[in-house]
Amino acid sequence: MVEATVPTTRSRARIGMRPLLIGAAVLAIAATVAYWALVLRGFEHTNDAFVEGHLVFLSPRVGGQVAEVLVEENQHVVRGETLVRLDPADFEVRVARARADLDAAHNRIAQTRASADAAAAQVAAVEAKLRHAEQELGRAQKLFANGVASRTALDTAVAAHDGAAAELHAAHEQERAERAALGNDAPVRQAEAMLREAELALAHTVVTAPFDGVVGRKNAEVGANVAPGQPLVAVAEDAANWVTANFKETQIESMNAGDRAEIRVDAFPDAVFHGRVESISPATGAKYALLPPENATGNFTKVVQRVPVRIALDAAEDDLAKLSVGLSVDVRVRVH
Repeated sequence: MVEATVPTTRSRARIGMRPLLIGAAVLAIAATVAYWALVLRGFEHTNDAFVEGHLVFLSPRVGGQVAEVLVEENQHVVRGETLVRLDPADFEVRVARARADLDAAHNRIAQTRASADAAAAQVAAVEAKLRHAEQELGRAQKLFANGVASRTALDTAVAAHDGAAAELHAAHEQERAERAALGNDAPVRQAEAMLREAELALAHTVVTAPFDGVVGRKNAEVGANVAPGQPLVAVAEDAANWVTANFKETQIESMNAGDRAEIRVDAFPDAVFHGRVESISPATGAKYALLPPENATGNFTKVVQRVPVRIALDAAEDDLAKLSVGLSVDVRVRVH
């Protein structure tokens, strides 16, 4: 004889909950699908993105000793403002020497011009002397032909004439040489170039801000000797910040310039910034590396590459000034 099994209250409650659980699971799945279809679909997202901007490390173009440091870290500066000044004494001496060399070159040109004028006057004097010698020679020849003058007088007149002609030729050559030296202004131009070089070196003892911005790292101290090209001050530009987002190569198929973007900055989790895709890099990020991978050698493992995408921030955003260069961001781009 088999006894009938009577369901307990707990069993009946468990059986009654099953439809509710199944219904809740179906609703959750439906909500997930709806969220993907309405919200996530048509968007490409990456958190491999950073705020970029114009950041320069200013260096002197000449070496010397730091005489003044006129800024502090995190100080706002304007374009053309003096940041660091090197000791200009040595460069001022070079300018004075170069200016003296230029004056000497001008004096030599003036002296050559005076010599050329004197040579021209000498030519005129010798020409007059030659004309007089020609006249004397003509008279001596007539007198000798008439038997009045001796042969010695005629020879003396010929010698005087030939000497004047030779002297005139020498005077012409001297004038030509002086004029040639006068026309060669290479020493003056060389002295002018040396002076300009010395003046530029003197001007380069002052390091100025190339644009309006904020001083970042400062490596300059008064009294320190610095070399040309040694970074002294870093300056970040106030505006014109943008975002570089590194999307996977599988995410850029439908991405185009002009697509709208939504940016969330880790430093400001409650703020949402907006922008647009400005351009897509023509090469993957790996190709810009100092040592790009060489897949033609060794064992090859396929790795999804990242493509840098430049996103311009909307100028109307009020908090753009807060976005420091290098901040991490999340980017979501609406693709068509």
